Amino acid sequence: MADNSEGPLIPAHTKRVALVLANLFLYSVAMFTLPFIAFFGIRHILTDVYPMDTFPRTAWSVFGAVVVVNTIIFIFAYKAYYEKEYDEHGNEIDQHSYPINKLPTASESDKTTLNLKKD
Repeated sequence: MADNSEGPLIPAHTKRVALVLANLFLYSVAMFTLPFIAFFGIRHILTDVYPMDTFPRTAWSVFGAVVVVNTIIFIFAYKAYYEKEYDEHGNEIDQHSYPINKLPTASESDKTTLNLKKD
């Protein structure tokens, strides 16, 4: 009997999909919980430490919750933008390897391999 100490064989693309879904779940939980924590935390601080009227206390609490939501969205978008990309064979694609002004152009040989119509 073969000793399989590495665990079950799971394809790499399945692991990447699971990681993406785990990140989405983590950010979804953060989007639900952290604004509430910010709102009630700021409200508590402004009530106990700095006695304020009702409207300014609520306004600052809402502002804090909005800042937290926007920060979470920014972090999620930043991480998604700089996430590694892979081709259909699982090889990493270097997405920042071409200079902006010198992007590769499609030649006739590229069109035939991609089954595109010739001009």
